[in-house]
Amino acid sequence: MKNRPNTRELKCRARTLMMEKHGFLALVTFLVSMLYLLASYILDFAFPTTGGTINFVLGLIGSLLINIVYYLFCAGQAAVYLNLCRGQETRIGQLTGAFSVHPESVAVFAAVQFVIQTISVNLALWILPHILNENEMRNWLPMYGALLVLLVVMVWLELGLSMVFFLYCDDPQKSGAQLIRESMRLMRGSRRRMLYLMLSFIGVMLLGVLSAGIGLLFARPYLNTTQALFYLDLIEEARSEQSYAETDAFV
Repeated sequence: MKNRPNTRELKCRARTLMMEKHGFLALVTFLVSMLYLLASYILDFAFPTTGGTINFVLGLIGSLLINIVYYLFCAGQAAVYLNLCRGQETRIGQLTGAFSVHPESVAVFAAVQFVIQTISVNLALWILPHILNENEMRNWLPMYGALLVLLVVMVWLELGLSMVFFLYCDDPQKSGAQLIRESMRLMRGSRRRMLYLMLSFIGVMLLGVLSAGIGLLFARPYLNTTQALFYLDLIEEARSEQSYAETDAFV
């Protein structure tokens, strides 16, 4: 079995792949980001959080719909990066590919992510006041512990689900549940590597933010290309292990 490429090697390959396509990748990043920001702005304007229970419920439904549309674009974006890493043609039209090829699979994943994120955010908002309240300082240890557990669980889940879009691009016939299960299986034993990869981009992302967001047009494609390479490495390794197991069973 071949050695796994480390984070530095993956990032080096990503930079090489991006050299001739950076302008196109920056455009893809810009379009997806602007569409999401525009939709979020319209939603906040239409259903302000101070508008009562009905506005809150409608805003929640609207957020879910925006999340689904955004994830469909993210799936199209993942197709662009997979094609880039495989040396295949990349087109701007690939961004909308998931809207016409079994979008329900991505929609299910988006709904699951929305529920997880909504629950985790509300739990965090419930825990934080107890930590900051001076009258409840005696409870700081259990509350900090609860917040830490919540953070660990969220990171564990997000890392486990990080391959869903790529898996969808390779086989859009699979259901949302199948994509989620396969991503969790594929990431088994690889979460630490992915976490280290993500942390290695903190500096680049920070510079992107400090440049009024302009630098993110380089940082985001850099991260996405590296993640696509990470996925391809996982797939190749999984196939090698399966082939080895089949050969061993035959012998």
